[in-house]
Amino acid sequence: MDATVVNAAFEGLSLVFSWPYFMYTIAGTLLAMLFSAVPGLNSSTLMALAIPLTIAWEPLPLMLVFGAFVGGATFMGSITAILFNIPGKSQNAVTLLDGYPLTQQGMAKTAIGCAATSSALGSTFGIFFLIGLIPFMREAAMALGPPEYLMLAIWGLTTLAALSGGSMLKGLIVAGLGLQLALIGYDPRTAELRFTFGLDYLHDGLSLVPVFLGVFALAEVIDLMVSRKQTLSGKHHIEELTGSVWEGVQSVFRHFGLFLRSSVIGTVIGAIPGVGSSVAGFVAYGHARQTAGRASRFGRGDIRGLLAPEAANDAKDGGALVPTLALGIPGGTGTAVLLGALTLHGMNPGREMLTDNLVLVFVLIWSLFLSNWITSLLGLSLVNPMARLSTIRTTRLLPFIIALSVIGCLQFRGLMADVVCAVLFGLLGYLMKRHDWPRIPLAIAIVLAPLFETNLHLTLRLHELERIVFWTRPLVLVLIAMTLVNLFLPAISSRLNAKRQGQREGSSAGDESE
Repeated sequence: MDATVVNAAFEGLSLVFSWPYFMYTIAGTLLAMLFSAVPGLNSSTLMALAIPLTIAWEPLPLMLVFGAFVGGATFMGSITAILFNIPGKSQNAVTLLDGYPLTQQGMAKTAIGCAATSSALGSTFGIFFLIGLIPFMREAAMALGPPEYLMLAIWGLTTLAALSGGSMLKGLIVAGLGLQLALIGYDPRTAELRFTFGLDYLHDGLSLVPVFLGVFALAEVIDLMVSRKQTLSGKHHIEELTGSVWEGVQSVFRHFGLFLRSSVIGTVIGAIPGVGSSVAGFVAYGHARQTAGRASRFGRGDIRGLLAPEAANDAKDGGALVPTLALGIPGGTGTAVLLGALTLHGMNPGREMLTDNLVLVFVLIWSLFLSNWITSLLGLSLVNPMARLSTIRTTRLLPFIIALSVIGCLQFRGLMADVVCAVLFGLLGYLMKRHDWPRIPLAIAIVLAPLFETNLHLTLRLHELERIVFWTRPLVLVLIAMTLVNLFLPAISSRLNAKRQGQREGSSAGDESE
């Protein structure tokens, strides 16, 4: 690595951990944690609110605080997903797939311990990957175009087969519904309205916040009321809870190969401009499920289904800074707001950022690093109080969950219509859960739809103009092959397993006849 980069890295590290600068990181982290505890609010909203307040600040404290905002918000969203089935934001939706079932089994301590450890280590992986990639950022980010983004979206949609509870057909049907819902609103090409049915509320399309709160949080509230379950975990005293924090920490090292692969997935996807943070966790979860053995309990409380997305979600923060700092192309919503703050302070991404302001770049990176570790260590220290929430009677807890969901909807845009939307999607989510239809494909399809639609139109137009040849791009061919594997591997594996089972039964019958 270049000596200039190494020197800048050490200078940035010394600034972050010196007095009084590290207090900026600590204060920013705690503020981000408190802010993101409310569903629908996240680091992007917090940074947007902070921009006017920091206009007169020097660049150094700005980098410290905004780095802390990026790193401090993710973990609290995971906690609400694990304990209450309420994703703090879209990227936490995949956490509840196995995190909440672990809570229902009385293993909230194990789940939180695993989430805290994989988050801290995943963010560390992503940050050191970012540091190693700084000399090559520009070339790496320039290698992707609309065809690659299009195939990435299609590949992400086909991973729904791994998220559909064993039924690829159901997963793809629900994904199709999600894509259809995402088309509501203005057409990005013609500005014409689509599927709004004369409702002004639908002109801007369906917002993720009420949809996610409805499909997951309110659907779970309805299910708890109908089932008349007394507590979330089925236990009434914290002494009855099984598992431990140490067991959750150990699970990360017991499945260290999966942790490393998930961290790589998170970092790489985070580095892809415009893809967004939500995709990384879903892809990592799909990979974990596809590589698991037949005895896995994914969707019913498998610790690997929690470990993989948590590692990917935090590793992606480091990766998302790659296109933001190198090209001025944000990797997601949070980095888009960060980019705006940097520009307002006269720091332009690209060559200037990576030469004249290289020390400040490392201040931002190390602040992000410290923030992630603070949130994880606080999470580990508060495991018992948080796990105790799973033993509170649902009659006391349900009003709190409902209030939290309503506040999340209202805080987002201040529209009562968002609350009505959440209730309608809550009913849909409950019916899907009751009739064993997967809900996650609906969420991932809505998240991926803008990426898919925009790059589909761009790719078709560029192909018409003969500016690109779709079938000659190496990365496109790789993604096509991965998509085909996603589509056909489950069916092939099922046939092979059925054939082996038939051979075993035939062999057993032959032995008995002898």
